[in-house]
Amino acid sequence: MAYKIKQKKKWISTDTWRGYEQSAYAVLGSSDTGTWEDSPCPSYEVNKELEDFKTYLKERGIRGIIRTERSSNAFMTKRWVIVQPNDFKKAKELAKQYLKEKKEETQYIHEAD
Repeated sequence: MAYKIKQKKKWISTDTWRGYEQSAYAVLGSSDTGTWEDSPCPSYEVNKELEDFKTYLKERGIRGIIRTERSSNAFMTKRWVIVQPNDFKKAKELAKQYLKEKKEETQYIHEAD
């Protein structure tokens, strides 16, 4: 059986017309600016950090998936680790804990709004 999460998305505004979509049960995410040599948030590095967090959640009994959402920046997407609604509260706490523990090792990921 496929692991599906039905959800709504919300638009996070960064100014009058710019912003990005965030999945409803996102707990942690990152910008992703592709694989170009000069990308400020390179896909491979972003993916490593998101996958490490997914492993962290899984070790604590919570399954997450990575979902890519659009942004108003043509050169950037937003990537989110999302969880089932019943795991959301615990996963948010774990995201805070994870970011605190891995402060020196993470560069791209951040908590969801």
